[in-house]
Amino acid sequence: MRTFSICFTSRRTPTLFYFYALILWGVPSGVESFLQRIGRSNRRQNKTNVICLVPDYSQNILLDGLRFIALIDAAKKGELPIRSPYELFGAIGQQCLSAIASDNGCFTRIADLCKFFEHRDYLERDILEKILAELANNNYLQHHGFKNQYGADENLYRLVDYRMIYGNFGSGSRTIELRYNSKVLGEVPADNLLRLRKGNSVRFAGQTWRICKLSIECILVEPSQDKASAIDFNYSGKGIDCDAFIYNRIWKIIHSEELSYDILFKELKLKIEKTISNLRRECDFKTIPYENSHKGIRYFTFGGYFVNKAIALITRKLNYHADDISLFVTSPINWQSIPTEAKAYEVIFLSLFEKSSEQSKYQALLPPHLQLHEFNQNWLMDETVTNILTRLSKSTPIQVSAIKSLLIN
Repeated sequence: MRTFSICFTSRRTPTLFYFYALILWGVPSGVESFLQRIGRSNRRQNKTNVICLVPDYSQNILLDGLRFIALIDAAKKGELPIRSPYELFGAIGQQCLSAIASDNGCFTRIADLCKFFEHRDYLERDILEKILAELANNNYLQHHGFKNQYGADENLYRLVDYRMIYGNFGSGSRTIELRYNSKVLGEVPADNLLRLRKGNSVRFAGQTWRICKLSIECILVEPSQDKASAIDFNYSGKGIDCDAFIYNRIWKIIHSEELSYDILFKELKLKIEKTISNLRRECDFKTIPYENSHKGIRYFTFGGYFVNKAIALITRKLNYHADDISLFVTSPINWQSIPTEAKAYEVIFLSLFEKSSEQSKYQALLPPHLQLHEFNQNWLMDETVTNILTRLSKSTPIQVSAIKSLLIN
């Protein structure tokens, strides 16, 4: 995601006229992210001019256009996803490391670290001790030989040196260039800085390279013949493009007579209006459009990736493919039978869990059961999940043809 602030001036009059606009290159993942980005522009006035651009590498221009419409509509109406407070543990690990680093890595009593989190009712001392122990297992902390204290270990000092101690951001949010002399070979997640050393051989773009220098600015490499000991860069899994709230809202927008598409440029406006008009002729809000083929059935749920995956798992579909707007299965789903309460999906939580670019380094350093617990907060605490499950359980599957236009640019 790239955000640009620009201003235009006019010299036709003695007084300069300024027009401020914020350009969004690509669709933000949710309303909160959208508002945060546009909030950077024109803070002195009550109006923000935003230019939303669908990148030329977009895999689906129509769908990205609808995502922007949904974001703008929600932002104008001040409607946000309703979520209960999360029980967060990754941030706690990060704060412990930050506290110890700020004291020059000196040993700190567990009891003193506990005081930082007295306001968190869900955090017991035994949980904090498990978090600290896992950080020690990964060489970020070291446990005192006979006192209940932890001090800094090698990787914590590296976190400080690379200025990666100060935020609990997704691992995919920060990349670093890989360079050979003045040539940029590509980019890799910045978290790789913590596991690599000068002199290591690495594989990249089908070649082997030796690391000459590591810094927060870039990783300098040179060609290497040491293929036997070469290691691969770590890449986190793909994160979600947009949260379920936006896709659920798109389905509402498709069936809304009130929404104006005048914010779109002409060509995209005509395509979206035609698509929506065709869909309305074949289905309504209380239906689940689907396509049949010799391979199976594709249901268009507009429920988001994880809702679609959870439905496939809870209905025991072995061969399935889930994406943000659809679920492909090889046999029909009895939609009236799917559970509508998020807690009813607890039996498939382990299978639902995925490591992705949205998981921060500190979440990835949690004990496995706490990683799973924190991941499932997104499912259990988001009212949108229950709303989508309820909508789908009360909807009637209907075979349509117009839905194809949402998959083809």
